[in-house]
Amino acid sequence: MKIHLITKNKHKVDEVTAVMKEFDVEVIHEAREKLETKDSNLKEVVEYNARKFYDELKKPVAVDDTGIFFKAYPNFPGSHPKLMFELLGYRGILKLLENENRETEFVTMVGYCDEKGFRLFEGRLKCIADTKVNNLDVDVLPYERIFLVDGIPLSQFKRKEKNEISHRAIAFRKLGDYIKNKK
Repeated sequence: MKIHLITKNKHKVDEVTAVMKEFDVEVIHEAREKLETKDSNLKEVVEYNARKFYDELKKPVAVDDTGIFFKAYPNFPGSHPKLMFELLGYRGILKLLENENRETEFVTMVGYCDEKGFRLFEGRLKCIADTKVNNLDVDVLPYERIFLVDGIPLSQFKRKEKNEISHRAIAFRKLGDYIKNKK
C-alpha cells in the first residue's frame, strides 16, 4: 500500500515515514503547499486539502495540520503556530507565557482521502512550555525547543522515542490501523 503525503516539511516526512513503516505503508512525498486560510480550523484545512489533492492525483492522499493550544490563552496560537512563531519568535512566545499557566497541547489532524472518501484521524500530546529555548543546534521543528514532556525538551528526544509519544505519530498510527483493517 502507498499513500501520498502532502507537505513541504522534511521533518514531517521523516516522522510519518517511520510510523507508516510499522503498517507496511509506503509514503510517497508530494512537496506541495496546502491551502490554509486564516479562518479555517484544523479539520477544515485537512479535509479541503485531502479532497483537493486526491482529486488531482487520483491516489490515496494524507494531509496533516497541527495546532498548538496554550491553556493560558484559549485557541492560541491555535491552527496557525507557524505564523505565530514567525511573528513572535521564541522571545515573544516565552514572554506571553511568563507568569501564566504553561500547560500546552499539540493537536494533529490527519485527513485521508481515497476512492472510498474522506476520513479524519486525531492525535494529541500534552506538554509544558519551558522558560528557555533548548538545543538551538539540533535540527528540529521550532516548537520542539521550548516544550517539555516529563521535564525533557522535545528537541532532545531521538526520533524513535518521539514517535512513541508525538501527536502526529498518534494520528498517523490511527490512519495506519484504518488502512491495515480496511483490506
